[in-house]
Amino acid sequence: MRIRLWVGVAVVVLLSLGAVVAGAVGQPQSDAAGATKEIPLYDSKPGTKIGDVRINSKDGAEMMWVPAGEFLMGSSDQEIALAMVLSAPPHRREAERFAGEKPQRKVYLDGFWMYKYEVTVKQYRHYCEDTGRKMPVEPRSGWKDDHPIVNTTWDDGSAYAKWAEASLPTEAQWEKAARGTDGHIWPWGHGWHSSKCATSARKELFSSQPVGSCPSGASRYGCMDMVGNVWEWCEDWYDADYYKTAPSRNPPGPAEVKEFSFLGAVFKPRVLRGGSWLDEEPDTFRCAFRSYGFPPALLNGYIGVRCARTP
Repeated sequence: MRIRLWVGVAVVVLLSLGAVVAGAVGQPQSDAAGATKEIPLYDSKPGTKIGDVRINSKDGAEMMWVPAGEFLMGSSDQEIALAMVLSAPPHRREAERFAGEKPQRKVYLDGFWMYKYEVTVKQYRHYCEDTGRKMPVEPRSGWKDDHPIVNTTWDDGSAYAKWAEASLPTEAQWEKAARGTDGHIWPWGHGWHSSKCATSARKELFSSQPVGSCPSGASRYGCMDMVGNVWEWCEDWYDADYYKTAPSRNPPGPAEVKEFSFLGAVFKPRVLRGGSWLDEEPDTFRCAFRSYGFPPALLNGYIGVRCARTP
């Protein structure tokens, strides 16, 4: 009789434990427990507030909502003076280097979705498998699934974005997603911190890092690695004088630009933003910094892709 009693008690205990476990699995855990909430798929609709996130079903990318409104684009004379001070010898910058960031002005953008992370090697490989394209030239550090894709030309990045039913961000979209509406000099604020991005100023870095490795450097909208890790292609052609005549509402970038010559190469430049892990000068990682020195057809181990999507 005792044996039967203990067996019965054991069965009741096991069933109770099973119910508790099943209930725990079936219920979303609290944020304090470190669990992530289920993210809805993109439904072609706009978000409602900062912090809204959707999944692009095409490539599995998380997209952060950047609400409509004005932001400060470009740099003031004071910000440029600070950038020049931060560019210590032997990297002292000339004032002309920053001319393309002026005048600073208010720009209005419609709301849009911005990829939370740079496109990864895993995502790009899936794209290649789906389209029959070849992977880019492998970097010295090798392919690592959670690192940003590199060795992508502007055409490569644009083709990926179209496949993902997205686009490369305009220069204005990129800058707003990086600096927010508070005029942040760097995505996290107004003070330089090398620990907040993947940069060779941190002497232990010798390659790109897994996307999202510097969460303390996230922008106001939750976008990671907006500066550092790899440069990011923008949709726009580069024109140093564009800010002087650009529309103040949804600027699309120059319609056409003149050819540019650099180290014997002649090309029409596209805008690059954000800096890479190889860079170390704080001014390079400013949200307003514009780069254009790489030919759009150049394969470069420090250039990657981030996409945007308009509802």
